[in-house]
Amino acid sequence: MKISGSSGHKIGGEVNIIAHPKKRKKLITVLKPYLFLSPITIFIIMFSYYPFFKTFIYSLLTVNVRAEIKEFVGLKNYIEIFTRPDFVKSILVTFKFALMYLPLAVTIPLALALIANKKKPFSDLYQTLYALPMAVSMSAGCLIFEQFYQRKAGILNYMLNQLGLMQNTTDINWLNDKVWALPALVLIVVWLHIGFNFMLLLAAVRNVPQELIESAELDGAGYWSKTLKITLPMVSPTIFFVICTQTVAALTMSGPVMILTKGGPLNTTSTLIYYVYTTGFRSTNYSLGSTASIYAFLLTFFFLLINFLYEKKGVVYE
Repeated sequence: MKISGSSGHKIGGEVNIIAHPKKRKKLITVLKPYLFLSPITIFIIMFSYYPFFKTFIYSLLTVNVRAEIKEFVGLKNYIEIFTRPDFVKSILVTFKFALMYLPLAVTIPLALALIANKKKPFSDLYQTLYALPMAVSMSAGCLIFEQFYQRKAGILNYMLNQLGLMQNTTDINWLNDKVWALPALVLIVVWLHIGFNFMLLLAAVRNVPQELIESAELDGAGYWSKTLKITLPMVSPTIFFVICTQTVAALTMSGPVMILTKGGPLNTTSTLIYYVYTTGFRSTNYSLGSTASIYAFLLTFFFLLINFLYEKKGVVYE
């Protein structure tokens, strides 16, 4: 004879054990967050960790154009890649781009956030205009700037000519000039990212406790004193986040290069990620492309590590 019961008593030589409702509920509570995380975890493994692991394996091997493994070469690819002038130049171009891009990518949105912090007539309008680049895709933004940089019909050359600046040089072919091509790309990427960074910094500036500002005003502090001694330290965590994200954006920039310059002229805009694209996909040199990709990862990781070392000294948390 078998009788179901939650207590699991022994009746007629048989035992029927049914999990206690409280234990079942506790198990569901424990598993519930993992069930919610499982879809994104699967995607992260499939599209991030697995490709990275495969890239690292390919960097240690010789792989033919059909992605067939030929032999294990260890660190040979990591050493020999530095004998290629185009790879070394791509690293230098990436550094040059980052040095020009990062100060603008942080200071311009911060300045706009400080300007927009005070409520003035039409403030909602110009705040919307500051954030508008968020709604523009990278491809569309690049095509807009391509027209802006046109040599004969472009607005930029026309404006410079009307202002009387850069006399006799206002017919610059911006995207095909070895001096101006990279700065032209810097301006594009700054504009594309300015909206998101502006929104982050504006929210941080507006969250500065008003009591601190009023206390400083009572003590006779001016605008710049309040900004430097109160506002900037209070928004430093957000500034740090923007610096980190824009460091990654600078060191991994490739989209505008693919769309507009194709690495030219004379490889002056060929960044490290674009070099990975040209060697790994266009030239089907998977070993070389994988090795360059790992170097790009290590380079980005190194500079992010430097940022986090600075965090302890330069970031103020409440």
